[in-house]
Amino acid sequence: MAEAEVVPNAPHQPRGFDFPKREFGKKSVVKRAFQAKWFDRWSWLHYSEARDVVFCFTCFRAHAEGKLVWSANADGAFIDIGFSNWKDATTKYDAHQNSKCHKEAVLKAVSLPGAVVDIGESLSAQHQREKVESRHCFLKILSSLRFLARQGLPLRGHGDDSHSNFIQLMSLRAGDDTRLSTWLRKKKGKYTSGDIQNEILGVMSSDVLRSIADQVKAAKFCTVMVDETTDVANKEQVVMCLRWVDNSLTPHEDLVGMYVVDSTQASVLVTVIKDILLRLGISINCVRGQCYDGASAMSGRRSGVAALLQKEEPRAIYTHCYGHSLNLACMDAVKKCATLRNSLDIVQEITKLIKKSPRRDALLQRLKEEIALQSPGIRVLCPTRWTVKADSLDSILKNYEILLQLWDEALAIVKETEMRGRIIDVATYMKSFDFFYGVVLGEMLLRHSDNLSRALQSSRLSAAEGQKVAALTVATLQGLRSDDHFDLFWTRATTMADESSVDEPVLPRRRKAPRRLEVGEGAGYVVPDVKAKYRQVFYEALDLLVNGIQDRFDQPGYQVYSQLESLLLKSAKGEDAAVELAAVCARYGADFDRKNLELQLSILKKSVPANCDCLYAILEHITSLSPGQRSLMDEVCTLASLILVMPATNAASERSFSGLRRIKSYLRSTMGQARMNSLILLNAHVERIDSLNLLAIGNSFTQGSDHRQSIFGRFVAADLD
Repeated sequence: MAEAEVVPNAPHQPRGFDFPKREFGKKSVVKRAFQAKWFDRWSWLHYSEARDVVFCFTCFRAHAEGKLVWSANADGAFIDIGFSNWKDATTKYDAHQNSKCHKEAVLKAVSLPGAVVDIGESLSAQHQREKVESRHCFLKILSSLRFLARQGLPLRGHGDDSHSNFIQLMSLRAGDDTRLSTWLRKKKGKYTSGDIQNEILGVMSSDVLRSIADQVKAAKFCTVMVDETTDVANKEQVVMCLRWVDNSLTPHEDLVGMYVVDSTQASVLVTVIKDILLRLGISINCVRGQCYDGASAMSGRRSGVAALLQKEEPRAIYTHCYGHSLNLACMDAVKKCATLRNSLDIVQEITKLIKKSPRRDALLQRLKEEIALQSPGIRVLCPTRWTVKADSLDSILKNYEILLQLWDEALAIVKETEMRGRIIDVATYMKSFDFFYGVVLGEMLLRHSDNLSRALQSSRLSAAEGQKVAALTVATLQGLRSDDHFDLFWTRATTMADESSVDEPVLPRRRKAPRRLEVGEGAGYVVPDVKAKYRQVFYEALDLLVNGIQDRFDQPGYQVYSQLESLLLKSAKGEDAAVELAAVCARYGADFDRKNLELQLSILKKSVPANCDCLYAILEHITSLSPGQRSLMDEVCTLASLILVMPATNAASERSFSGLRRIKSYLRSTMGQARMNSLILLNAHVERIDSLNLLAIGNSFTQGSDHRQSIFGRFVAADLD
């Protein structure tokens, strides 16, 4: 039965209509329908046959004429949404009839102007206008949340939510938008609560993850990078990143999330990795590389994460992160060289005495200002940072004389015996040439390692290229092992020592060796002079660092990548690469068609310019090929992708830890895991969040909810105007 036209001032009440039934309840389903007898008791009911809902005709009429103030008193279910909860109908009717909204409408209601009007059409037009307003305000909410998440700023504030960054940002934007200002003055239905924020952030982060997963699946190959850390709430967080290579042979490293685990055992971490890949729709058969630190849980030969994953996918080659490897090589060199070890221990004590005492730190700044010394501040010698060791030692050298004055003035004001003893020890060591020489030598050697570490952390650097960069640094260090270079270093060190009021170098007291160590009757070796003594230290430190880097970078996983590299190089140069071809095809199996690969390598030889005599030049040449040429050499492009897909370092995971410390700070230690994960993802992928389609986010948020659909409708391009 079609809905009849309504006479002015009269609601539509079809008493003979066959009202449809709706199901109510979950366990015991009951069908209920609107009852015509309700028209007799509540004469203001207006029934919409098209939507099977009722409205309050009196409230709608007053609202349409602008006589009803839209506030917390307004009952939206009876004015613009429509009421259909027949189970609790009588209770709701009585509640509405006694509400302030209905009473105000009764007092202010007047006849609708004009001729006969269909209230259904009027309601529909009014409802559409309100949907447009709602979508406009909700898009402001989405853009505000995107901004805060992108910048890594906290959404909440201290105490009342009205002081949160999100609400204050919305209030600031409402100053230039009257529609948003009206929306924020509503008592409910503003969609700004914490639960709504979490849901919106989840929709945004899911969109980012879907885009990453689609690109990784299109790239065919990826490398898994995993690391663990403990957050401020003392929860063990496992971070996972994926490295993949696009069609233009450009590597990408993307964070895909952080996950709380109860244990860091290898079996648990493998389950987490497989679960993440499954959620992203990425098969484990697409994994061609693994890059972790050297912890036993990750790199154990039999039961480590790398070994367990290789049992399922043998082509997933494991490489120990070169950044961690270099850091361990430096630590080994420092520990084994007594002069370096003692000097760095004293430097660590110096930084503690200054940075742990605001009073001494302020005293240091005052002394620097008095002599107008433009030197850097004292930098902490952090054992876990990869690239700050040389800068820390350099800050000690550039503030050497000021530090000696600092200890004298500090002793005049310090009363505690233990602290006075620490200061006296440091001051005594700083006046000795042995300490000073160790700092200068350490600064020179660690400057090379810091430079190498900085280069290795580039996301574009592959494991193969990382080996070349490390070999170049090793060759540079080996070139320093000569008397000429030592003479230059010795001159520089002694000159700096004279300028810094350091004591003259002296030979250690000669001691007779124990009788049990005496062999034969010849005299033992005696250092002829102080320069010879420190020459030994110079060569010892150089050899330890060079050998440490070579040993740590000589990994079994790299041997596989060296075969890929040799195959590409030899083929481009026209040399015989049958051995490498057989080894690569045996290792990677279905990744290559051997006959096609052999054919395309011969084509590569013809296309490579004569000046392409190294791996990187050949890769650059392949990258510069036109799409047609790449399709002609698709197997060669696959070979290049396998070389580039393995990262030099797991720096992407380390960077995510920095983001974790910013987002989940001690002020936000109770943040839920879902909210934190969404914020971490959005903050880590700035370019992706900038390109988010807010209309699609809005439609994703409203789909599946009839209530939200009735409020917002569908977001369209016109809503962005």
